[in-house]
Amino acid sequence: MNKYDLNEKVAIVTGARRGIGKGIALKLAENGAKVVVTDISKEDCEKVVDEIKEKNGEALALKLDVTNEDEIKEVVDKTVEKYGKIDILVNNAGIYIAKELDNMETSEIDKELNINLKGPILCTKNVLPKMKEKNYGKIITIASIAGFVGFAQSSIYCATKGALVNMTRELALDLGKNKINVNGIAPGVIDTPMTKDMLEDENIKNNLMANIPYGRIGKPEDIANAVAFLASDEAEYITGQILAVDGGWLTH
Repeated sequence: MNKYDLNEKVAIVTGARRGIGKGIALKLAENGAKVVVTDISKEDCEKVVDEIKEKNGEALALKLDVTNEDEIKEVVDKTVEKYGKIDILVNNAGIYIAKELDNMETSEIDKELNINLKGPILCTKNVLPKMKEKNYGKIITIASIAGFVGFAQSSIYCATKGALVNMTRELALDLGKNKINVNGIAPGVIDTPMTKDMLEDENIKNNLMANIPYGRIGKPEDIANAVAFLASDEAEYITGQILAVDGGWLTH
């Protein structure tokens, strides 16, 4: 049963082969959207599409490296060619490199900056003309509570997520006249392949849990539910906001 009416909406989700991105793709499809599932492995995206189709949803798998603008343009073109429009963009693709700054190779710094920050910038840049044509759009960027507070061995990650927070606010300012809503989600600690090693260490997990008033680690579905709401017309008057989905972490 649909919680939000996304019927006939067309969504592109980046980094959607696993974890939070996969959860978002499944949730948007469950609510009626046609979902373009993108990531660096088209084969993995096809598996997500198969799950969507098993539940009578509609989806398309496309390879996308968010640091490659030519591939972004190709995804935009293929989406419009198949579905005629783009209503929703979810900037989810991201990586995390746990190192202190002076131990990072410059190539690692560049990689994290390019995927986490430049990627969402380029995806948004190339989707905007299609949304402006329709005078309609929902752009939702997955930031992090690391965009608000510091985390050990995460300087570049925190920098990218903080930048996404403020980019979201600024784009909302620019795009209100085009009836394009721009919002962000700031996940807390979510059980995904990215956090698997951390959460398997009982000491680390216990330290993390001590900062979560709600008393559990988050699930991809927790983020997906928030995205589905912000992607819906029920959230029409919400723009420029960052919704923390963190079990209360930021209350400290």
